[in-house]
Amino acid sequence: MSIRALTDLLVRPFGYKTILTPKGFRITRRRGSELVYLHQYAGGYDEYRAMQVFTNKRKLNKVWADDGTLAAVAAHLAERGGAVQRGICHGARNGYEVAKLRELTGADVIGTDISETATQFPDMVVWDFHQTNPEWLGAFDFVYTNSLDQAMQPDVALAAWAGQLRPGGCVFIEHTMGHSAQGASEMDPFGAHPMCMPYLFFRWGKGLYTLTEILEPGPKTNNGRQVWMFVLEPVATPVALEQVA
Repeated sequence: MSIRALTDLLVRPFGYKTILTPKGFRITRRRGSELVYLHQYAGGYDEYRAMQVFTNKRKLNKVWADDGTLAAVAAHLAERGGAVQRGICHGARNGYEVAKLRELTGADVIGTDISETATQFPDMVVWDFHQTNPEWLGAFDFVYTNSLDQAMQPDVALAAWAGQLRPGGCVFIEHTMGHSAQGASEMDPFGAHPMCMPYLFFRWGKGLYTLTEILEPGPKTNNGRQVWMFVLEPVATPVALEQVA
C-alpha cells in the first residue's frame, strides 16, 4: 500500500481525504453537508492554472464523456430544428467528446483545454475557458461541457460560453452527483448539488442566459452515474431579435 493510500485510509474516518497536487499529496477536509462549494486558491490564478494543467496531464487518457449522453445532446439539437454547423466543447482534455459530437451532428466541432497537451489531439486548442475570445463571439450553434466543476469562476465561464452562441444556440451543461460539493477540491474547485443548479443559473444568468430545459438521458454508459443535462439559451437582445426577424 502506498503512503498516500495509507494516509487516506487513516484520515477518512475523521472527515478528511488526500488529494494529489503538483507538489505531492495533501490532506483536505471532506465536504458532507454543503450544497454549493467553490475552492479559494491561496496562490490565486497561477495556483489554479498549475493545478488544472497538472491534473489534466495525470488524467490525459481518461474519458468522462460517454456515448449515451452525447447521443442525447445530438438528439436534442436535431429536435430543435435548424442547421447545426459549428459547436465547441470546453474542458475537453483529449477531445473524445469533440470527435463524437462531430460524428453525431455532422457539425464542425472544436474543443478547448487549459493545458498545452490539447495540441496533441485533433480539433483541440489551448484555451482557458473563462476568457472571451473575440473570434468566437456569436460563432457557435452549441456549447457542450462536462467540466464546469473545473471553473475557478463558474459564473464568468458561463457568461463567456453564452456569448459564443449564435441566435437560437444553446449551452449543454452535463452534471452528476460527481459534480456536487462533495466532489469538489483543488482539482475541481466548483461543486453544487444538481437541485441547486437552476437557482445558480438564475442568479448568474440574469440578462445573459436562461435555463430552458433539463434533460435526463439516463445513467452514463461508462460509469453508471445519473446525468442531469442543463440546457441554457442566451437572452435575446434587440439586435439578435432583428436578425431572427
